[in-house]
Amino acid sequence: MLRGALVFALLILFGGSMFWLAQSGLNDTVDTVIEQNAERKARNWAMHLATTMPDLEGLIEGGTPTQEQRDAIDTAVQVGDVFRFKLFDGNANLVLISDELGAPLEPGAMADHNGHAQMVIDKGSAVIDLNDGRAKANRPDLYVEAYVPVEAAGGSVLGVVEVYVDQTMVASLFRRNFLQLATTLGALVLLTFGVPFIAYIAKMRQQVKTGEKVRILSSVDQITGLHNRATFFQKVEDYRKSGRLDLRKTAVMFVDVDKFKTINDTFGHKVGDAFLRHAGNAISGQLSRGDLAARFGGDEFVILAANRSPEQLEQMIENLREAVSEPVWVDGMAVTGHLSLGVHIDADHELDLHDRMNKADVALYQAKLMGRNTCVTFTPDLEDKVARRRHVEESVVLGLATDRFEVHFQPLIDPTSDQVAGFEALLRLKDADGSSISPSEFIPIAEENGEIMRIGAWVLEQSMRAASNWPEHLFVSVNLSTRQFEDGKLVAQITQLLKQTGLAPTRLELEVTESLLIEQAGNVSGQLDALRDLGVQLSMDDFGTGYSSLGYLWKYNFNKLKIDRSFVMSLGDSDERTQHILDTIIMLGHKLNMQVTAEGIETKEQATYLRSLSCDHFQGFYYGKPMPESELAPYLMDNTVLPLLEGQMQDKSLESARRLKYGS
Repeated sequence: MLRGALVFALLILFGGSMFWLAQSGLNDTVDTVIEQNAERKARNWAMHLATTMPDLEGLIEGGTPTQEQRDAIDTAVQVGDVFRFKLFDGNANLVLISDELGAPLEPGAMADHNGHAQMVIDKGSAVIDLNDGRAKANRPDLYVEAYVPVEAAGGSVLGVVEVYVDQTMVASLFRRNFLQLATTLGALVLLTFGVPFIAYIAKMRQQVKTGEKVRILSSVDQITGLHNRATFFQKVEDYRKSGRLDLRKTAVMFVDVDKFKTINDTFGHKVGDAFLRHAGNAISGQLSRGDLAARFGGDEFVILAANRSPEQLEQMIENLREAVSEPVWVDGMAVTGHLSLGVHIDADHELDLHDRMNKADVALYQAKLMGRNTCVTFTPDLEDKVARRRHVEESVVLGLATDRFEVHFQPLIDPTSDQVAGFEALLRLKDADGSSISPSEFIPIAEENGEIMRIGAWVLEQSMRAASNWPEHLFVSVNLSTRQFEDGKLVAQITQLLKQTGLAPTRLELEVTESLLIEQAGNVSGQLDALRDLGVQLSMDDFGTGYSSLGYLWKYNFNKLKIDRSFVMSLGDSDERTQHILDTIIMLGHKLNMQVTAEGIETKEQATYLRSLSCDHFQGFYYGKPMPESELAPYLMDNTVLPLLEGQMQDKSLESARRLKYGS
């Protein structure tokens, strides 16, 4: 009896020891598995980044993302379990942090990280760091920082990306499974002579359950519960093979949450995820048998709506938009948002899914351009229109780097002497083939994507440097965009340029439009006052259009008025009201101690009439077209401007006019 008890005690002790050993090795084993899993995810994600990021090599070299690259970054950090990343160049220098795009990088601030990146570059192997995030703000409970190389299409290493991978769910799953396995092993030792077969069956069942969980997790989007990208394409293939899906009878829809980045930045990722779930639920609620939907990453969804009439499709879209526009409540706070949709449907059997999705994406792009919260159906002409828009966008983004932007100068004339009083600086953009892109086409795009901030600063510098070399009685007039006032740095920028160029403040004239005063009233007033205090001249451009509020003239104390060209061009009409309006505007400006400029003068008759009204400055093709800086010196060789001869205005330069007049 005693012997049996001793054997039993030894058996328990042995089994307990085995269980303790299994437990003690559990954490190390799980950590290793988590790190290996994270490395695989990071490498796959880095490949995804390399294939989806526009001009990745340029981003690594410059470190300042374009708007298109910012959108790609926002999408990238929504892919898989990645929530953040840092980008290093080929010398292991940090160039970008995904969630700190607006913050400057201090030299040496990331010394440890640079060292890890250098190891990856030198050895080609990943560096993995497992972290406990429970005590850190904006971090998951368990995450991995994985340093992996970023490779170009040819296999060359462009740099290193430090990928932050949320491994909380994976760790929980592995630890639970390993703990069950350790418990099973301990029980097997204790029950060596008991029920090995039952233990084996239990183990197999657990493996089946674990495999099923992993399969489900890998097939759906974790936030919305919709299919992920990979599963979506697999389902499409399965449906087509089984005859459940006919693309010729299926509407392909690209869906985008409007201003989702603003929701994330304003309310945080918790609210952003809640809104994505809200959108996913709304999409799921509109699906019928045979339909498919997926979240492709970020705020982008794809829907295949099969076998619907145009009326049914329209109703589905309307229901979806209404459902998403309902407020989402998170922690007692209501958040609202909207969708933009692009739709393509075509019975052409030659179009594959990829073609149809591209066309739906084109329609979505147009929906965003139209102000968002709308739906656009693809038409053939839309493809050319969007392609042109994207081409101009690319030209704007690359314009400064490729020297395609130029500043041209159009003369402003003193009509009392026919002498040049100054020049207006006008921005020009050349296409890659040397042709010109119209300012009316590229300037609105530059304002929308924010590039006007850099471009506007460049125009100011070029114009002021050029003017500093002119005779001292000449001034330069530069147009300002609404966007240039947004960051509050305009006054400091102009102050610095005045010091650098030596240009007298009174020789700088800044033109603003009435729309600026309407849209940015609170942000502009103080800056205009500060510019006036510097001695800079202020001019209201395009007066006579819009509201033409007299209150703005009084409130902002402009030095000059610029009459919109539409009034000057109407002078030849029989309607005398144009003459009365011009007379009134010029008289009003003089009563307020402002000089008045008339632009768009193209004929002698227009100039003669405006001279009779005592207009202060003339501008237009009659006196000279905009010209590059290199042509200004020859133009200024004569003290008196020779207006372009009538009949030669459209196709003769000023020099040509001189030759015609003097017969030389």
